[in-house]
Amino acid sequence: MVAHEDWSALRAAETQRMLAACTRCGACFEACPMVPYARDARGTDAKAAVTGVLDVLSGGAGDAASRNWISVCTRSGSCNEACPEAVNPMLMLRLAKWQAQEGGVIPKRDAAETMSRVKVFARLSFTEKEQGEWL
Repeated sequence: MVAHEDWSALRAAETQRMLAACTRCGACFEACPMVPYARDARGTDAKAAVTGVLDVLSGGAGDAASRNWISVCTRSGSCNEACPEAVNPMLMLRLAKWQAQEGGVIPKRDAAETMSRVKVFARLSFTEKEQGEWL
């Protein structure tokens, strides 16, 4: 098991790597199948959404669209395949979610409630195969 200090250092190093490597191209946002389920994210400029996530990742509040995108991430990995810089956007969103919850930007209970609703809505539109792969 990784010690808390080691985990904190690894998390900080990975956060800095992502902040430096991400070009804010928006490819991850455009590839994400959960964007339609993220309140305020539909119709958002992809580059602005990524910029908001990076703001949250660095301790800021981001914007509503970015916070909602962070909240609905199901870690499908579609974003990783789309990223031209190998940033690992899936982990980027996960780290941003932890940062947002720790900083009170996204309350923990709201994130859980949002995820529950996302899964329900996803089941309504996903085939059984897609449900098995995504949920």
